[in-house]
Order: sequence, then C-alpha cells, then structure tokens
Amino acid sequence: MAEAPAVRGNRRRGLQGYVTHQSFKGMRMPATVQNLVIRDYVSRTSHALNLSIGEYFFQDCFVQLYSMIRKLDQIDGIVMCSLFMMPEKAETRRWIWDRVLEAEASLHFVFEGLVVEDEDGVARAEELLRLNQALDQAPSRIDPALLPPIDGVDSFS
Repeated sequence: MAEAPAVRGNRRRGLQGYVTHQSFKGMRMPATVQNLVIRDYVSRTSHALNLSIGEYFFQDCFVQLYSMIRKLDQIDGIVMCSLFMMPEKAETRRWIWDRVLEAEASLHFVFEGLVVEDEDGVARAEELLRLNQALDQAPSRIDPALLPPIDGVDSFS
C-alpha cells in the first residue's frame, strides 16, 4: 500500500511538476525531457516531487495549470521548465500570481533560475517577460550603411 504524503499543517508537502506539449519561446521539449529537468531541479531542493501534470495539447490551453493553481492548498508549489510556459496575457498571469501568493505557495521556473513566492518574485518574472518582449521586437542586425565610419576600418561586414 502506498504511503500517504507527508503533511505540514493541513498541506501536503512537495512540488508538483507541470509539463506542456506546446512550444514555448520557440522551443519544443518532449514531456519526458521536461520531467527529467524538473526531477533534477527538485532533487537539489528540500522539496519532495509529486507526479507531473501534462497540459492538454491545444493552442493556448492552460486547463491543467488552472486546475493545479486551484489546488495549491494541497502542495507547496508548482515547478515548470520555463517562465515562457505561462499564459501570454498579463491579466491572466496576475490572476495566477495572486492565487500563488494567497496560498503561500511558490512557482519555480527552472531555466530562468526563478522562484516566485512574493511580490518581488512576481516583479522579477514580469520584468523578464517585458525584456524578452522588447528583444523580440528589436532589430537583429544593423544596416552597415547606417554605421559611422571608424578610422582604420573600411567595412563592418
């Protein structure tokens, strides 16, 4: 018979993994690889790892993530590979941040090395998302004709 999870107060201990079949930030990772990344991350923390939940394979679908958010009273938090697996809409993310903070839980983003467990963490996450959005809109190269001449250099190509 399986042992019941360790209880701290009225909460189960442990982080729950969240994996997606969607691409995030132009990258697609098999769920098995995401689970390996999550397992390695959690092994370096003081948390236990609960079985990961996989998101449905529909564009912009977050049904499983929302379900996990509503059950934060049962786990310490959620761990996922990247912040870019979160919904794109700022108001949707704000709803998630608010639920996490109200539950005194945490969201762990492995690739960014980020843990959101307070408003400072929310601010760092949102800043990363804003910076990334700005980089997505920035030019990837500068027309050499626009560059000023530099003594001794005849070409930027």
